[in-house]
Amino acid sequence: MAVQGDNRKFILSLLFVGYMVSYMDRLVMTLAVVPIGQEFNLSPAATGTVISAFFLAYAIMQIPAGWLTDQLGYRRVIIFSIVLWSLFTVFTGFAWSFTALIVIRFLFGIMEGGYPAACAKAIAEYFPQKERGKAQSILMSSNSFGGLITGVLVPTLLIWLGWRNLFFALGAAGVIIGVLLWKYIRSPIQLEEAKEQQPVNKDSMLSLLKIRQTWALVLTWFSISIASWGTSSWLPMYMVTERHLDLVSAGLLGLLPTTAATLGTAAGGWLLVRFSGREKMYFLMNGLFYTVFLFLALFAPNVGMVFTYLTLSSIFYGFVFSAVYALPHKLFDKSVIGSAIGIMNLGSMIGGFIAPIMMGVLISALKGSYDGAFWFLIAAGLSSALFGLTIRNSNHVSHGDVADQIQSNVKVK
Repeated sequence: MAVQGDNRKFILSLLFVGYMVSYMDRLVMTLAVVPIGQEFNLSPAATGTVISAFFLAYAIMQIPAGWLTDQLGYRRVIIFSIVLWSLFTVFTGFAWSFTALIVIRFLFGIMEGGYPAACAKAIAEYFPQKERGKAQSILMSSNSFGGLITGVLVPTLLIWLGWRNLFFALGAAGVIIGVLLWKYIRSPIQLEEAKEQQPVNKDSMLSLLKIRQTWALVLTWFSISIASWGTSSWLPMYMVTERHLDLVSAGLLGLLPTTAATLGTAAGGWLLVRFSGREKMYFLMNGLFYTVFLFLALFAPNVGMVFTYLTLSSIFYGFVFSAVYALPHKLFDKSVIGSAIGIMNLGSMIGGFIAPIMMGVLISALKGSYDGAFWFLIAAGLSSALFGLTIRNSNHVSHGDVADQIQSNVKVK
């Protein structure tokens, strides 16, 4: 059992590093878009489109990726995903025009889209049910760690290497992680449970889409993702152009909210357990606190207060972030967990697609003012809290309402 436990930790560590690299590969564009925009002479709307191209492709891929993971197994999807997205990270460095950049980032998003669902499936196989929520929370904190590393290294590397060479280096790192995952990822449970596993059919996906709890989580995650991705996508540009910080200083100050999000995400799975049976209150409270501090940050009078309030808001964002990914492990049978996480992530990525481009449009329409874009983010944060009220508490979910309903639909007829 000790050996098995150590193996689980090792596999979780590999998945963690892969997730961290994936987040860095997508987040680096929010910093690199400053020199890219200067080189290609991009307007605010065009800049938002560059960032949003990834999210559109990533969103499109979520449900197909979840279905493929349940059909083919997580190992194939994980390996193909990380190797191919790393190749398109390298291709980003070769972009020669605005159009080429959009196409490459779109394809990058398609390739990266399979990783979240496949990782959730791996956790469902490696960990017993009672440990999956905690393991998923630890895995999702990789995003914040990726944000930390991005904030520390990327601004300096952008100046030192240039944005093209930076994408080359990140792509090479991803390929190395892909090789490690190919070598070490194996299913310890697959052979033992082969007789129990049934192929997932189309009905299982349709069943997920018919469950109210699924849509409550999707809409909650969609709304807060608009606010969070809109903030992170435009904050570097805003701090450089409006608050007159240099890119390195903006990146370093960004470590404060990123660190807070890391702590919030890591603690979210533990905290959700304490709110078992009161999940509705959990999402409502955290969504409201997040929105209040986001409002204070976006309209703060000085740089210090901006990052102070962003740091506080990021704690509550982390609580919501980890809970959205941990709760499906409690609600849904592991045979469809890949599809479930794919649907959850679809909501997030649609929000991520809408936010940067909508902010760019609002900033352009208001002749460079960020006020309209900021109110758009605040409205999205408040919507997340309100959608949290639609999430049913676990003690109000009937025995056949979620997990058993899904399980019954994947039985061979």
